[in-house]
Amino acid sequence: MELFSEVYSCYFNIISKILNMAQDKAINKKDIHQIVECYGFKESSLYIMPKLLKNEWRLLKGNESDNSYSSKLNYKTKLPITKLQEAWLAAIIQDKRIRLFIEDEELDKLKDKLINTEPLFSPNDFIYFDQFTDGDAFDDENYIQAFRQVLSAVKEKRILSITYESGNNKRITGYFIPYRIEYSNKDDKFRAFTLKFRSNSKKPTSESGISSIEKRIISRDIINISRITGISNTEELFDGDLNKYIKRYEESNFTENPVIIEISNERNAVERCMLHFASYKKNTEYDEKKGKYICYIYYNKLEETELLIRILSFGPVIRVLGPEQFLQQVK
Repeated sequence: MELFSEVYSCYFNIISKILNMAQDKAINKKDIHQIVECYGFKESSLYIMPKLLKNEWRLLKGNESDNSYSSKLNYKTKLPITKLQEAWLAAIIQDKRIRLFIEDEELDKLKDKLINTEPLFSPNDFIYFDQFTDGDAFDDENYIQAFRQVLSAVKEKRILSITYESGNNKRITGYFIPYRIEYSNKDDKFRAFTLKFRSNSKKPTSESGISSIEKRIISRDIINISRITGISNTEELFDGDLNKYIKRYEESNFTENPVIIEISNERNAVERCMLHFASYKKNTEYDEKKGKYICYIYYNKLEETELLIRILSFGPVIRVLGPEQFLQQVK
């Protein structure tokens, strides 16, 4: 199976853009040259322009005398899917979490299209170590509906009314802005990072000023999707730069002293740590005398327990050096 196809080359994309533009209206030599210059290499125009304008490729109608060209095609070009991509899609739709992201009707169409395609891999090809067995019920209809609503809210910056059971089995109801969804491979669970705020009849926009928004914020909550018992949309949308605001809000809750860990070279520990703690802000350096890596992990205070659990899961290949307060929790 080929991993590379020439139809995905730079030149194919250039010609595709030219033909699509020439499909809607007639274009001139200057228009063609601008597309080639923008999406091609420095020498691309020397090769492409003569082929197109002198009709060697027989793709455009027109000539250099009237400087007006249109596409000979009756349709717009589309990038074809390779066999490798089809095999990958056939594998992905077997994943137990696929219905969270794709509507059932679209999923059925994909299955029909790929019925004769051998999947690139199977879910049974993967063996998970140290994964909890009480993962989320990804095929539960209520779970799917809740996940899709949270995902849609993240994209739209929409405020949701959510009721969920906390880790202490307390029933919590409030208004939340979901801004990130995270999957834990170890727990086999999805959780939503949200800002909880007091209800207000006014629409929370950037125009109302950051200070007024901050006064409404109650807390930053992490909600397990599986613990949601009730969820509904509201008409409120956050109309400002939510990412910028969240970053400022999270940084205000960051610990001043990072967790310092010493990583040995055993059992591929360094690579595993870099992958496992990829979502954290961190600095890593190599101690030549000890032959080990020292990693400084900066974290949000609200995620301290989660970080503690992640570090403990590595066993003896990680040694916590500080700070003292965190070290005591490890002990």
